[in-house]
Amino acid sequence: MAHKFEPLKKEPAYLKVYNAVEAEIVSGALAQGAALATETALCDQFGVTRATVREGLRLLEQADLVQRGAAKRFYVKRPDPSDMAAATSKSLALGGVTFREVWEALQLMYPQAARLAVKRLGRGDIKALRAGHARYQRVNPRDADAVVEGAVAFFQTIAAALNNRVLLAMLQSLNGMIGASLRQVIRKTPKAYERIFSAQGRIIDALEKKDEDQVIHWMAKHIDDLKRGYSVAKVELEKSVL
Repeated sequence: MAHKFEPLKKEPAYLKVYNAVEAEIVSGALAQGAALATETALCDQFGVTRATVREGLRLLEQADLVQRGAAKRFYVKRPDPSDMAAATSKSLALGGVTFREVWEALQLMYPQAARLAVKRLGRGDIKALRAGHARYQRVNPRDADAVVEGAVAFFQTIAAALNNRVLLAMLQSLNGMIGASLRQVIRKTPKAYERIFSAQGRIIDALEKKDEDQVIHWMAKHIDDLKRGYSVAKVELEKSVL
């Protein structure tokens, strides 16, 4: 018996508009900052109604591929690493990423990021880390949200200072999931704030001294502490972070 295929789904016209413009942006035919044609011109080019064009543009704006400018025109906006990271971490978390998967990725990536940080971070970056650490010292240890915010901000500062957009996007997506996982365990983990604050201080000291071995040691220890937190909070590692 011959294989039977399902009928092809009809794609709404506004999605065709979205896909057509997206393809031109991704290919580079529409460069960053380029102005899209007017709504009237787009209607003529695509052979669709104004409502269809507007819905396609709305989706493009939601996807952060275009932004509104003067005279109701839209301009191409390529996503920056932070935009991509936020979208990636949200998609992974909603897709059922587990505590184990987050921790393993952190364990592999952040000690090596710390190694690169020894070479890349300058005085201004160390100063920013010190300032953030000082603010973190004033956090109420019982305020779980504030504890998580300070922990994630530390990683964000390091990721941003590496001067590598690929690493920035990858590390920031992990940082988003650190927050998602920490929020589930921080209230059940005694002295979590104290351990995080101490590890941050040790890492900053080692970065300032450019002591690569100590930076990697304390970063790895800091990541290992996250897994201990999972154990103390009795979180199943195969459980989704959301």
